[in-house]
Amino acid sequence: MDVDISQAVRALLEARRSGVQVAPPFPLPNRDTVYAIQDGVSKATGPIAGWKVGARTPTAEPNPAPLLAGALVPSPAVFDGRAMHMIGIEIEISFHIARDIAAREAPVGREEALSAVGDAFVGMEVVDTRLANFREADPEWLLADNQMNHALVVGDPIKDWRTLDWPTLQVRLEVDGQTVVDQTGGLGAVDPLRPLAWMIDHAVRRRGGVRRGQAITTGSWTGLRYFSPGTRARGAFSGLGAVEARF
Repeated sequence: MDVDISQAVRALLEARRSGVQVAPPFPLPNRDTVYAIQDGVSKATGPIAGWKVGARTPTAEPNPAPLLAGALVPSPAVFDGRAMHMIGIEIEISFHIARDIAAREAPVGREEALSAVGDAFVGMEVVDTRLANFREADPEWLLADNQMNHALVVGDPIKDWRTLDWPTLQVRLEVDGQTVVDQTGGLGAVDPLRPLAWMIDHAVRRRGGVRRGQAITTGSWTGLRYFSPGTRARGAFSGLGAVEARF
């Protein structure tokens, strides 16, 4: 199937500029097309701030998407919730890249990938979408739209992340002072280091490499939950730190 990738890129860029959502213009034939659309949007918006990656299970193939230029926002963050189509919140474990790995064809092994990582941090992914009727849209189109990323709020740093027992982490989400989530575990991938290493390898072999200062966030521990303008949200991992945002 021949598709016009530039048409999709223009539509998503215009939706970002105007705030008017667009309908997916055509079916997506394969994952390479998804990546080409992502790359087209990110090329037009500036050097990427990093990547989001998630896996539904410990063995599932991860789904990658760029964090566009300007997506990293320090906590406590403030957003104009009235200007958003939705306010989706996910509490995550995220990581900073501390060392460049240039683009190459050879795979990046797990240890090499993790050696490029600096600190971890408590992250809050903020979700919005440029797609109209997103609940009925092909999931591949959601991925083409950077898996609905709006921003990643950078919370408290986590220094000793290699020693953590991931399945036992206690995560909490509070909204307007009320507890929405308070649970042990919750990440589909269970161990965030697997999608982290996968993402670094993918970025190096297929997306131009990774650079110091970029961030990689590795999936929601609390599920994707939607809230209204005026919301104040705080996410925390017990003993590790917190992240906050107001909409």
